[in-house]
Amino acid sequence: MGLFTRFSKISRQRKMALFYEQMSPHEHTTVLDVGAQMAPDDRADGQLINSYPWKANLSTVNILEEHTQAIQKRFPEVDARIGDARCLPWPDKSFDVVYSNAVIEHVGNLEDQRKMASEVMRVGRRWFITTPNRWYPFEFHLRLPFVTWLPGEGYLTCGRIVRYSHVRGKYVFGRGCPGFRLMTARELRECFPGSRIVPMRVTFMAETLVVIGGD
Repeated sequence: MGLFTRFSKISRQRKMALFYEQMSPHEHTTVLDVGAQMAPDDRADGQLINSYPWKANLSTVNILEEHTQAIQKRFPEVDARIGDARCLPWPDKSFDVVYSNAVIEHVGNLEDQRKMASEVMRVGRRWFITTPNRWYPFEFHLRLPFVTWLPGEGYLTCGRIVRYSHVRGKYVFGRGCPGFRLMTARELRECFPGSRIVPMRVTFMAETLVVIGGD
């Protein structure tokens, strides 16, 4: 198992442990997983869709049909829908808990991230949202060191020049850049007023920021 794989697995396991500790779900708790997708077997222990024991009270939403269909096929008791995290297809306070792991950095610009946050707080009574820490000195999507310390979105400029391709398993040059916008703790506090921002670390500083809020 490679170094990045080990770090990622430990991080996912710790996030799951924190979710169950902080949210204390039980058989009647209704949960929405925003951005849910099926995981390979070696990642199942870090995915809510795989670990949540009360599937009949679990709902999921993903903008891609392929992920929704995979969930429906594997777990037909889950209410799996296609939808946009910035405009969720449920009434206000439909869920006891809204969970989302590493999705908010992919929905667009800061205004799009505010929209997702607003929707999470609208449909959920409580929420548990995770995202990479902008100021961690290594960018895990690109697998490039120190680029996150560049001003503005300089890390994306670097990513357009060279980045690691997770599909090809090697660094590639001039092949575009995955769409994402990293967030700071300050931005998360602005998007989720009144929530706690919990830093989580596997190495020497927090790689992940977790937003915990609601009733």
